[in-house]
Amino acid sequence: MSTHLLKRILVLMTALIINSCARQPDIAPSPTANRSISSTPSELAPHALHFYVEQLTRQLLSTANDIDLSKTVAVGTILPSNLQTGNTLPHLSEFGLQVQESLLTLVAQAGLKVVEFKTMAAIKIGDNYDAMLSRDISTLNPQVQADYFLTGTYTELEDKTVVNLRLIAIPANTVTAAATDYVPSNAMWSKTKVVLKSNQIYRGS
Repeated sequence: MSTHLLKRILVLMTALIINSCARQPDIAPSPTANRSISSTPSELAPHALHFYVEQLTRQLLSTANDIDLSKTVAVGTILPSNLQTGNTLPHLSEFGLQVQESLLTLVAQAGLKVVEFKTMAAIKIGDNYDAMLSRDISTLNPQVQADYFLTGTYTELEDKTVVNLRLIAIPANTVTAAATDYVPSNAMWSKTKVVLKSNQIYRGS
């Protein structure tokens, strides 16, 4: 990687960190925020899911080798590591979808050119909404023009989820950057679904 390109990536990452710090709530960071996070049923994750995806994004960009910031990247859904093609997504499908959305936001803020391949050819106007994105293949362009694919998998453990990301250069299919980290299993809990009983925190249905 050239010195000029490395400096450019470091500047983008610094801007992302500063922007993120300005948005973070006034909560003392956990000493295990980045590695080997352990959360039990009696405690909430110290941060929301987006925080942990941001740590993964920083790690991913810091390991990038010869990435061309002028080229485009498509961000895919993060899927279970044991998912077989064509099978229905498991109960944690919302997890993979939200990680995808956070990744798309973060890499765009870092300066990469993100391809939104879910954009419809025309805006669909309903009675109470205007839709511009879709997962219906018949309304989308079947050909995705991108120079990089950002994708990954997750694996559920007892009290945490391991997330693995990789940036793949197309058409060589070589891994340009990779990142792995842990996310507390309750990072997506809604505060409205959490109840305190006898000094213990319980998740509602």
